[in-house]
Amino acid sequence: MALADLAQTTVEQGDYEQAAALAVQIAECCQPDGLAEIALRHEEAGLTVEASDLAHHAAAMGAPSCLSHLAMMREDAALFDQAEHYARAAAEYGLTETLADLAMRREAAGDRDRAQDLWEAAAVYGHHEALASIARFQYEANDIDGAAHTAREALDRGDAARHRLHRIEPLWVRLWPHGIEPDGTPTSSIQDHRSWWGH
Repeated sequence: MALADLAQTTVEQGDYEQAAALAVQIAECCQPDGLAEIALRHEEAGLTVEASDLAHHAAAMGAPSCLSHLAMMREDAALFDQAEHYARAAAEYGLTETLADLAMRREAAGDRDRAQDLWEAAAVYGHHEALASIARFQYEANDIDGAAHTAREALDRGDAARHRLHRIEPLWVRLWPHGIEPDGTPTSSIQDHRSWWGH
């Protein structure tokens, strides 16, 4: 029986300690996904400390997505601080979507301060929606100059190229519907150009 199958059989029999030991061996044989799976099985069984250790080990061995899964499992258990901890840990490996998902949840729940904190963390790790969301928060707080500055930063970073992936319309679509010039001035509409040439 392959080690991965043996680990699964062992965890199904309730021997989580032995299953973890086998999963570590699997990860060291360049199959970290098996360790990630065992980590999540520990979480499901309520062995949260062990699950955390195994998930971090799996991430370090090349399977960081288990940190994202662990974050959402803690989120569903209303362990919000822990969920954010694992979302930030996942972002360290380039998996920023969990931070964005949690930010959207916090905003939907009315916790805008925490949502903005999460968007700011996501921005540090380069999530394509983060700066646009921060700009929107600033705009809604009547910080128009700050919002415009952040929106321009997002454009400079190339986020406009991915605006179709945004769940909420980016602020720059509202501020500069025809685009923005290199000097920061709004691009005139085609109609404006036609009127100018008509003179």
